[in-house]
Amino acid sequence: MFQRKELEQLRLQKEQLVSQSDANRQRLMSDWQRLQSSEIWLGEILSFSRRHPLWIVTLATVAGTLVAKTLRQPRTIVKRIGQVGKLASMAFSAWRLLRRKKHKL
Repeated sequence: MFQRKELEQLRLQKEQLVSQSDANRQRLMSDWQRLQSSEIWLGEILSFSRRHPLWIVTLATVAGTLVAKTLRQPRTIVKRIGQVGKLASMAFSAWRLLRRKKHKL
């Protein structure tokens, strides 16, 4: 059915695929452990805040405003969450649009 040369080639290909799979599994486990680490999350947040200070100021302002309004009227929490979702959606859409225009230039 198969000749020795073909069988040897298939065996080598299988070994290569198995070693790639093992490497990918190790990388996935390493990434999973890194993502579970709170120090990594804190580092990522600090790095993001250094790279994008305007976003941090904007988010902090929005969060502070929402907290102040919610403390004055606690029953409107769900309504405020919906407003934040709409605002975040619009901000994300604007960001994607600006990014797309920037890449076209």
